[in-house]
Amino acid sequence: MTLHTIAPVFDENSKILVLGSFPSVKSREEGFFYGHPQNRFWKVISNAFDTPTPQNIEEKKALLLSNGVALWDGRYLRIQAFAHGFVASG
Repeated sequence: MTLHTIAPVFDENSKILVLGSFPSVKSREEGFFYGHPQNRFWKVISNAFDTPTPQNIEEKKALLLSNGVALWDGRYLRIQAFAHGFVASG
């Protein structure tokens, strides 16, 4: 069973981390986060940075990285951390 097929988006300039959870079926089909056309994430984030709404995966990645934003699935992060013994309780 594949738990996750969408790679995180980040680089050495990332300063903001957005953690989503459980990408939708549509997002998994598209192969990228917030892929359903009715999802408002890309409209909101492009509005926050005063840029046009991205229309494809490369534009979405560029929008994030050019503004120092990293994006990943927080649930997957927790599963991986647990598997490696890095779980913090609190």
